[in-house]
Amino acid sequence: MKRRFAPLSSVRAWAAPAALLALVSVFSYTPATAAPTRHAQATQAARPSVQAQQAQPLKSKYRADAGLGDCLRTFAGNDTVQVGSCTPAAGEYTSMRQWEAVDQGNGYVLVKNRYRTDAALGDCLRTFSGNDTVQAGSCTPAAGEYTSMRLWKAVDQGNGYVLLTNKYRTDAALGDCLRTFSGNDTVQAGSCTPAAGEYTSMRLWNAAVFATGWPTRPVTGQKRALVMATHWNDATPVDPAPVEQATLGAGAPSLRTYLQEVSGGSLSLTGDMLTGVDLGARPAGCESAAILSAARAAARARGVEPDTYDYLFVDISRHSACAWEGLAALPGNWILSNGVGHKTWMWTHEFGHSSGFQHSDTLKACPAAGSVTTVSGACTVSGGDDPTDTMGGGGMHLYPADYRQFAGWVPESQVPRVTATGSYQLGVLGVSGTQEFRVARPDGGFLSLEYRRATPPYDDYTATDPLVNGVIVRIVTLGGTVRNRLVDATPGTSTTDDAPLAAGRTLVDEDAGTAVTVCSVGAEGADLRIAVGGTTPPAC
Repeated sequence: MKRRFAPLSSVRAWAAPAALLALVSVFSYTPATAAPTRHAQATQAARPSVQAQQAQPLKSKYRADAGLGDCLRTFAGNDTVQVGSCTPAAGEYTSMRQWEAVDQGNGYVLVKNRYRTDAALGDCLRTFSGNDTVQAGSCTPAAGEYTSMRLWKAVDQGNGYVLLTNKYRTDAALGDCLRTFSGNDTVQAGSCTPAAGEYTSMRLWNAAVFATGWPTRPVTGQKRALVMATHWNDATPVDPAPVEQATLGAGAPSLRTYLQEVSGGSLSLTGDMLTGVDLGARPAGCESAAILSAARAAARARGVEPDTYDYLFVDISRHSACAWEGLAALPGNWILSNGVGHKTWMWTHEFGHSSGFQHSDTLKACPAAGSVTTVSGACTVSGGDDPTDTMGGGGMHLYPADYRQFAGWVPESQVPRVTATGSYQLGVLGVSGTQEFRVARPDGGFLSLEYRRATPPYDDYTATDPLVNGVIVRIVTLGGTVRNRLVDATPGTSTTDDAPLAAGRTLVDEDAGTAVTVCSVGAEGADLRIAVGGTTPPAC
């Protein structure tokens, strides 16, 4: 049987301007820069700055002009950085030649290597004291070192090229330009002015890596899903009605209405449903590719081509060999359900993976004294435990602001970066005003500030719930995917149900040199005082 589902009208229009991820058991659990407000006054006009980009090659103009390998690259097994071929040799990876710029404020960026990031190695391009060496290393300075050794500024030279200057070398009045040489593949820091017999092009690099804008992976417009209620031939066919409701149902709760709600109408899910689909003999193991192949073949046997749809959702008979409730690619266009297709929260969680959202975790047990909680190395990390994020224990609660921006549902102007100490007005998520403030951290991520109110049916909090009476603080890593880490700003209790930073409390992020005070919260938003650069927040 095949059923069709038409688009929904807007549930609530918001007027605001290849890895696999599984659910095991219940859960496997040019950007705007914010200017301070003068208390209740509106936020001043935003201005652009540089932020993390999709990783791209960083190419030397001199080397390109000479027909030599022109890509800045890293290696396996050591911290060396050189210029070389943009095409990986046998046993190498394209990611060794991919770099991204991560905004640190005041025109400076961290320059991070994708291969080193993926391998959990020190991935920042850095300089040293006492010599001109440039290597890849930790983004966090060791004792006796400086953050500025990892800070770079792209200085436009026109025609798509920049000088890349190092802040530590600039401050020390040393040659501060990243440069190449003739006759070898060496890269060093040196004078921006060519010596006799040299060329300016030895200091010029392509500007694409330093283009402005937050990373996005838009999931917008009308998308179609083929939903299949399937069974093995030794199992009774599942009742398709609950699966139909949980995915394409016109009434809440369903993935369809959830996406319409959380995207502010930017994403509309429609589709068709096949019921009573026999996948044949139950397999001994649990190979997702084999299950998907069987489902596609079964659809085609019924005259339905699954590849004409944007997504394929398959609910299988419960199979003990599959150690997951739901499974999806990160990112991807299919979801498998292990006999739990009637659970809407499973679909919202796995659709998050399909959109590039990783599992979230939580920073707990941070030091607290009086009204101040401090994010430092003394905090501990645990999995899940974010009651407001479906990617980490939040049930069907609506996706956070950073996911929405990444998916193209919230404009960059509504997630500005804070670069100056002052007073800031944070709006209500999904309703009005600034949706999120972002403060850069030296690890390349940012501190995210978000405020929610009860907006049923999905954000169905009570009026007195701490989750809607404080500012939610997360540490976000944003690039090709998004990862959230909730900060438990109320560490004195045994739960994260009161994790937000409540009115009258301050959170200090030692690594970022940032402090945030919540002065008050209400129906229109939250009144904040934010300090950057190690300064003290203004009084409320």
